[in-house]
Amino acid sequence: MDTETAMTHDLSPPGAAPDPVTFRRALSRVPTSVVVVSAMHDGHPVGMLVGTFTSVSLTPLLVGYLGDRGSSTLPALLRAETISFSVLRETDLRTVTAFRRPREARFQDVSWERDRQFGSPVLTGAPLVVFGRPWAQTDAGDHVFVVAEVLAVRTNGPARPLVFCGGRLTRMDPGHMVDNDIWQLGWHE
Repeated sequence: MDTETAMTHDLSPPGAAPDPVTFRRALSRVPTSVVVVSAMHDGHPVGMLVGTFTSVSLTPLLVGYLGDRGSSTLPALLRAETISFSVLRETDLRTVTAFRRPREARFQDVSWERDRQFGSPVLTGAPLVVFGRPWAQTDAGDHVFVVAEVLAVRTNGPARPLVFCGGRLTRMDPGHMVDNDIWQLGWHE
């Protein structure tokens, strides 16, 4: 049985919405970035892992993420003047483990620094850091869609990002990347 046929058995009946487990399993086929959203709160760093970081707008420059409404970290991030988004390197598995801990212990064994210009925590060696200011938030079921105005971006060498796909952390394989520039496909029009 091929993968396409096997996937058909997991779908909901025609005209019916899938149950949450089936829906989550289906969407696990969409790769996402692994990013730490962080800010300073009462003089201490706070942050959480998200797999929903995305570009929202070029005019104005906006990014966004979905924060779990049940998170004890989300309220501090929503109240922060500035936040940072540190994209994890493909080798940052220790950071993922650290951010599964209770909120106050997440930064203990992680290399980070407080950015001099924006004041928010930045993970050392992140291939991309985006600095932002909370701009808007929208209720999104059991999550909140948070939009941030981009204040600055910083890149750090050629490191590749960690990716979440199929319910697992994985790496991008540069040997299997498409050579065409995506803009040549007409997606910018």
